[in-house]
Amino acid sequence: MRTCAYCGSEVQNKYCDYCDMELSDRYILKEGKRLSQTIPHLPPEGDIFKGTKELLKLETIELLCLLRYARKYRSDVYNCRILTHKAEGAGGEVEGMKEKSFSDYEDATRKVWVIENILKDRIGYYPNKITSEFIDKYNDRIERSEKNVCL
Repeated sequence: MRTCAYCGSEVQNKYCDYCDMELSDRYILKEGKRLSQTIPHLPPEGDIFKGTKELLKLETIELLCLLRYARKYRSDVYNCRILTHKAEGAGGEVEGMKEKSFSDYEDATRKVWVIENILKDRIGYYPNKITSEFIDKYNDRIERSEKNVCL
């Protein structure tokens, strides 16, 4: 039996009578099951370069991981800017590198802002610091909530 991922009611032609809405395929499950939010693996760091439309499709836990990566990337770009500035002070020819470092830093900052704002929209805030422990606890809460589901 095809059921709504939100309420568990039987779905007819992608429409849930109880929720009074059309469902996309992702929200049509079987036998009253609910959406799974666990991810089998952490997203690769390169996913921070996905466009905003693609980022919006990711699970919240994935976005939290990507925010951690994006913040580290921005920090690395900033450190590169400092090195470029030092090289310039030492009389090095770095004009092209200087422009590139400013551009890279601006892009990295905007990417962090995009991910933070998606998270703020979903959960009401974005964490100031994301550690491995934070990710593990968040994932543990997801797993516990899925075990406590009763129909």
